[in-house]
Amino acid sequence: MMVETSGPNADSEAAAAVDAAVAADTETKSSDITPNNAANTTATQQGSDDPPLSKKQLKRHKRWQKALAVKKRRKEQEKEIRILKAKKEGRDLDAERAQQAKAEKEGKGWARREQAWKDRCNKGKIDESFRVCFDCNFEDQMTWKEVNSLSLQLRYTYAMNRKSTMPVHIDVCSLKSGCDTRKHMEKVDGFPDSWANRAYHCHEGSLEEVFGEALSNIGKNTDEDKQEDNEEGQIGSKEDSGSSKDNCQQSLPKLRPNHQLVYLTGDSEETLSTLDNNTTYIIGGIVDRNRLKRAAIDRAEAIASSSTLPIKTARLPLNEHLDFKASTRVLTCNHVFEILLKFRENGYQDWGKAVLSVLPDRKDIHQKEKEQSEVKNQNRS
Repeated sequence: MMVETSGPNADSEAAAAVDAAVAADTETKSSDITPNNAANTTATQQGSDDPPLSKKQLKRHKRWQKALAVKKRRKEQEKEIRILKAKKEGRDLDAERAQQAKAEKEGKGWARREQAWKDRCNKGKIDESFRVCFDCNFEDQMTWKEVNSLSLQLRYTYAMNRKSTMPVHIDVCSLKSGCDTRKHMEKVDGFPDSWANRAYHCHEGSLEEVFGEALSNIGKNTDEDKQEDNEEGQIGSKEDSGSSKDNCQQSLPKLRPNHQLVYLTGDSEETLSTLDNNTTYIIGGIVDRNRLKRAAIDRAEAIASSSTLPIKTARLPLNEHLDFKASTRVLTCNHVFEILLKFRENGYQDWGKAVLSVLPDRKDIHQKEKEQSEVKNQNRS
């Protein structure tokens, strides 16, 4: 179905036409789904041996079918709008598709993305920045739904870091083969090998094992590290041939002398004032709806007492810069990571701006008056 549009408000008129068409199409299709028809269809799909559905289940099935119809029709309408908009701009869609197919065949798109990533890493000085680690040692304390949410948050952090103008190295520890978190993430194409080429390193070993060995290797194999850096441009070309190493499992974090570990937790008495570039900031991989009290700080204290890792704890300076009112201060893993990333992109200044740019508007969070006046004075100067 084509939607004719004209004039300066073509996009809004087309969108309104889409909504009307979807509503009319949904009413027509949903009217054909009677409880008897739904029951017959469902019984056919389930098989004659399965028990019949109850009235409540039939209603749910009807709503599900209606939602699927709306989703399918809306996608078709959105595609039509994009085609109309492109034609209005005078673009030759057939020529663009042919050019895209040619670029994919020649591998130009992949080479361009690789070069863009290397340029961002060099400009952002990724090897001189702080690192971020996600400690996924809490899976046995979470439900299946919470583990699924954690895997989604980890995928968000990968996407944010890949698109950032100043990316950082990310390590994910305790992501053991066969664990539920890893199973969810393995559904994504390219995980884990391609992710390692985007500074996202997954380790089956625990936080203590990975960083304990990495700290003990500081100053060792310097010549080998330089040789690996010189051959960095060749890693991408080996990936397609299948000859590259599994960087996700075999590579350890490359740390500098006097490297520090800081476990971020809201229960810590220490407050971050800034971020140190020779530090790994650890985020607990916890999705508990505030159910697991003090889990992160207890984990950090247990590591500090039972190992030689120089681990400390700290919390983000939320109360010092922001007025949360009635909103919760419990943040998701991807929100904490993005706040660190934004603070770095802002030149390691203005925690309030970094937090407000990340958290959703529904939290109704505002900078404190003192913080706002300081920001205005800095802008004037």
